[in-house]
Amino acid sequence: MLICKGINKTYSQKILSDFNLNVYPGEIVALLGPSGSGKSTLLKIICGLERLDSGEIIFNGQNLENILPEKREIGMVFQKLALFPHLNVNGNIKFGLPQESNISEISIMLNLLGLRGFEKRKIQTLSGGEAQRVALARSLIAKPKMILLDEPFSSLDTDIKIILAKEVKILLKKLNISAIYVTHDLSIANKIADRVVYLDSKKMIN
Repeated sequence: MLICKGINKTYSQKILSDFNLNVYPGEIVALLGPSGSGKSTLLKIICGLERLDSGEIIFNGQNLENILPEKREIGMVFQKLALFPHLNVNGNIKFGLPQESNISEISIMLNLLGLRGFEKRKIQTLSGGEAQRVALARSLIAKPKMILLDEPFSSLDTDIKIILAKEVKILLKKLNISAIYVTHDLSIANKIADRVVYLDSKKMIN
């Protein structure tokens, strides 16, 4: 279970103000709100890429304040996918594996995400939807307990967004992975999430 308690974050102006959110095991929560409402900042705080000014992040009973990002068991897929163009699909997914992991796990993940046969494909030859699947596979193969998705489908056509949202929800439920999905699109939020939370004026509105 993820507990965000009294989160405050300020840059040149207040981004998050006394923000509270619980995400239960296996739950998918969509964060909806205007630009600048703190959605992406919250994800970065949860996964350890940003420090909060005050408040607590508790994950599975552990305070994450002094836990390194790679030790939090929380994966993240960004809006800009950051796939490595010099590596093929197999190489990009393998990059997310701990050294001691079994390489056969790549084949399992490829099958789960409908990428079987794509192992040797160059990243530049993939469609937007295929690239999204590779980015998701790279994050999931590390076996996170939670995954954070920061508008990963924003550059795709609406029809593809809807298809991927449904596929991702089925996959996350199958793997029993909790998730927070950031979006501006209520229709996509409703497709993927068990619960939609609206962020406005730096606070949560259910």
